[in-house]
Amino acid sequence: MGIKNKDIQFYFNRQDRAVNSGRISGIRSGGYGMEVAAASEEDATRFMASFTDKGIASPLLMVAQREAEPLEPLSEEKLRSFFSKGRDDIWRCTTGETDEFECKQNFNLKGFGKPLKTIAGFANHRGGYLFFGVRDKPDGFAVCGLSDDRFTETDQNKFSQTIRAALDPTPRFQVATLRLDAMTVGVIYVEAHNSKPVIACKTEGEMTEGFIYYRYPGETRPICYADLRTILDERDKESREALKPMLQRLIELGPQNAMVANLADGQLEGGNRSILIDPKSLERIRFIREGEFDEVDGAPTLRVIGDAQTVPPEIISPVRTVREEVTVEAILQNFINRTPVEQPLSYFKQISREQAYTLPIFYYLNLAGQSRKEAVSTLLSYKNARDQSRNAMIKLLNGKRSYYLKLGGTRGATFDRMTKTKLVAIATPFDVKDICSAMTGMQEADSGQFQYFHDLLQVSMDVWEAGDGDKDLLACIRRAAARLDEIEYGPAVPNTSE
Repeated sequence: MGIKNKDIQFYFNRQDRAVNSGRISGIRSGGYGMEVAAASEEDATRFMASFTDKGIASPLLMVAQREAEPLEPLSEEKLRSFFSKGRDDIWRCTTGETDEFECKQNFNLKGFGKPLKTIAGFANHRGGYLFFGVRDKPDGFAVCGLSDDRFTETDQNKFSQTIRAALDPTPRFQVATLRLDAMTVGVIYVEAHNSKPVIACKTEGEMTEGFIYYRYPGETRPICYADLRTILDERDKESREALKPMLQRLIELGPQNAMVANLADGQLEGGNRSILIDPKSLERIRFIREGEFDEVDGAPTLRVIGDAQTVPPEIISPVRTVREEVTVEAILQNFINRTPVEQPLSYFKQISREQAYTLPIFYYLNLAGQSRKEAVSTLLSYKNARDQSRNAMIKLLNGKRSYYLKLGGTRGATFDRMTKTKLVAIATPFDVKDICSAMTGMQEADSGQFQYFHDLLQVSMDVWEAGDGDKDLLACIRRAAARLDEIEYGPAVPNTSE
């Protein structure tokens, strides 16, 4: 109706329920609340005409104090809080070097021994920040900025490979950059590891294989006995705490009524008894509850004491950590299997580097929590992207391009057979091309069959992997997967973040 946000807020703001302008803009653009049907203009006019301001319910408004939520470790506000600009117009790291902060003037991933020591030390202590482009103590921790773009152009996978090859278990970390005037500071944030100690597994520069490094105020050095003892005692305590509920349950049941599940080999063990359930048998077993025995006679059953409950698959799906260069096959397989990945933006960036860029992107953006606008900014700032791939992906993100191909003729007949009768067999490359070509005609109305389409793509991948690596065949699978991604996960990626 052309009403400004601040005027719309008048009708909906309450003391206990504020409606911000950003939310209204999201509704206006269609990025929020699309599932709610719009009121007619007549209804809206009637609503405004009959609206009365309830006023303040009490002359005394009690506002409950609430602690501010902590800032994200790599939020710009958080990072800027570590720096200040003096009267001499020089930026400095105000924290200096402590047990949580380390400053380095230069960055070079090839000579990374000393930073690796620091990363290990942070992981074994309580986490911390490693800054590149900041001079050391003699210069008052003055910001000099990175001298080249090696830090900004180093892919996150390269950081992962370097750290993983040198430290075990691998510390969790995040990488970012901070602009201070015309200078760029590289940042690596390391989390405290939940399975300490992290040990050096190779010698590199100043780091020695087999050493356990610990972060002390202003330095990283081999851990002293007292601190190592503390780490080991804490780990033992956590193990004991985790065992307590299991032991309590064992005592309640009694040894004769309990068994231990060995998740490594699939056995249920208890004294001299053991039960091994073959994975293939699990598909045929009918689980029944205690006391409900009116099942089909002769059907193989496993009685479950208590309730068997289902949970969403994303809860039990393992997180796949990036352990090598992201490949086209990995991008496809993770999407087809809906496998969560630890660094989804690495997959998105890798697609922009591929000459064959027709691949799922919205699945990974959804995992990363990125909006379309943020994704476009990522592509524009990513120097390793191919121009043609970048431009095509930006058009797709802006809704100016689609993988949809109108059905008709043979493709239409195949799609009808595939979706209505389910009488399809995918055994040859020809079958794959026939099915995948028809799948590019999928539309939002086919949402009830998304899982079925995923299954078809998986069988198609199996046929391709059993062949001789036919690039044309893989291109057909890529197009079908990209179209499914577009209609399944595209709506889950908003235009802008709130």
